[in-house]
Amino acid sequence: MDTHSVEDARAWPGLDVFDHHGERVGRLTAIYAEKDTVRQFGVVRTGLFGLRSVLVPLAGAFEEGGALILNLDKQAIKGSPHLRRDEPLAPDMEDALYSHYGIEAPPATGGRPRLELLQLEHAD
Repeated sequence: MDTHSVEDARAWPGLDVFDHHGERVGRLTAIYAEKDTVRQFGVVRTGLFGLRSVLVPLAGAFEEGGALILNLDKQAIKGSPHLRRDEPLAPDMEDALYSHYGIEAPPATGGRPRLELLQLEHAD
């Protein structure tokens, strides 16, 4: 179960993201949430120029010293499904995301996304 609330997570975009070993992964730019649960996924901009964005589960994540620490290692994050800038989150991308992290996906919603982008007051 997550140790943070939706309101906590809403303040995280813009934070630098580190894996559980302390290696920098990138910067959190957005958050997706499942419609009927508290499960959340973050969009982390990675790579040398921040051109690649990956989706990561936020379960077990916490803020420390102005950084977001994920309960994952860098290799798992690097292998995660990635989004291109302004690309919508399609159902097949959601399936790949759940599969990559070994998370049981909620039931399909007739071709509509299971995850929705949270509206944030401030984003990178």
